[in-house]
Amino acid sequence: MTIKEKSIQTVRHPIVVILGHVDHGKTTLLDTIRKTNVVSREAGGITQHLGAYEITWNDKKITFLDTPGHETFSKMRERGARVADIAILVVAADDGVKPQTKEAFEAIKNAKIPYLVALNKIDKPSADPDRVKAALAEMGVLVEGWGGTVPIISISAKVGTNIGELLDTVLLAAEMEELKSDPKTLAQGVVIEAHLDSRRGPSAMLLVTNGTLHKGEFILAGSASSPVRILENSLGKSVADAGPATPVTIVGFSKVPEVGVLFQAFHSKEDLEQAMSSQVVLSTKDSRDAVNAEVGIMLKADVAGSLEAISDEVRRVIPEGLSVRFFEGGVGDINENDIKSISSAHIAFVVGFHTKIKGPAADLAARFNVSVKTFDVIYEAVDWILAELKVYVPKQFTRDELGKLLVLKTFQSTGGGRIVGGRVREGKVVREAKFDIMRSGERVGSGSVSSVQRNKSAVDTLKEGEEGGLLVQSSRAIEERDILVFYNEREA
Repeated sequence: MTIKEKSIQTVRHPIVVILGHVDHGKTTLLDTIRKTNVVSREAGGITQHLGAYEITWNDKKITFLDTPGHETFSKMRERGARVADIAILVVAADDGVKPQTKEAFEAIKNAKIPYLVALNKIDKPSADPDRVKAALAEMGVLVEGWGGTVPIISISAKVGTNIGELLDTVLLAAEMEELKSDPKTLAQGVVIEAHLDSRRGPSAMLLVTNGTLHKGEFILAGSASSPVRILENSLGKSVADAGPATPVTIVGFSKVPEVGVLFQAFHSKEDLEQAMSSQVVLSTKDSRDAVNAEVGIMLKADVAGSLEAISDEVRRVIPEGLSVRFFEGGVGDINENDIKSISSAHIAFVVGFHTKIKGPAADLAARFNVSVKTFDVIYEAVDWILAELKVYVPKQFTRDELGKLLVLKTFQSTGGGRIVGGRVREGKVVREAKFDIMRSGERVGSGSVSSVQRNKSAVDTLKEGEEGGLLVQSSRAIEERDILVFYNEREA
């Protein structure tokens, strides 16, 4: 074992997410940014690669995330992934503040990241910037010139007006944030996109949020793993490594990873296998997520009468205690917009009655892990939904508190995981216990104990006042002075 090397923090480029109400121009803005970049650099500089774009503007890089919805963005943040550094809130100058505008703003506030407003469609005759600014002020967004400091840029994504000014403002915001990361550590990040490549097998688009990913290393993303043999940047070109804030594609996973799960890199296959055997899930789903999981259901039918009938039957059989949100479906075939809309749900089902699913929608559903099923008999649809939902009925767990340990030292283990040295402040620490990582009074991660040592000898328990070492697996790096709160969990 070696003492953990001092972290070397260096400046990195920003990760930007664009949010706003449907049809206010988010996709058009991303397309225009891509074209602007192509014109300025001729060679390209940006390629849409599933869920992320990487551009160069004035010799500085910016990574843009193309998320399917503000809720997906929020859930990634809630599960511990450092998804975005800066947000752009898009509001149409002719349409103004809408329900999803407010929801997107709440997601930005919850993420606690800086943001700016892109006032889009300024070229339209019906555009009314002052009316929009007043509505923004009512919901708590005080823009420059209206008593606040939030930057607002009037743009036309369609025509290309002021796109350069928007990008300059993003870079200025990034400079003020002093974004930094440690490129020397093992890579961590989040799965942005994933699909089954017909030629190359399970593939995933990863966003490296810290560290550097190298060819020859190994990846664990949830329960899916992969050697890093094929590493491609956002231009689709093979590279030897990928640093912080970089989108990159990995090919050769054991199965298609879930979108939104966290990933961790390992030096060797042995380190990877050690992490997998510890049963600490590096994905976004742990027992707490399962209890609080939001199930999304969308119903589609050929006619309104059938839709009403199947809706009534499905709502009647929802298991007690299960949180279910119904997404608006409507009449017609299942399309891509339906999948994008419901993909923000933690667990998503689309049920069609006398309808079909269009080809592109089926591909998108597979990528976002949305279950889609069509039926010609109502009771068969209801029975299927009931069977699927029963799996997610929350179980009741009892948590038995064990003790607390003050972290004094941390070391990297040669066999995988991390060695933590500390003193038991109260209670006890036992082998195979779970723990929460507490930092400044807040829970920042979790993990489990693989083994316990005292005076270099293996023991089952450390008691109050004793010092010792623990081999642990954790969802986040543990730092000196952290408090580890240990517990056992059993089904009630």
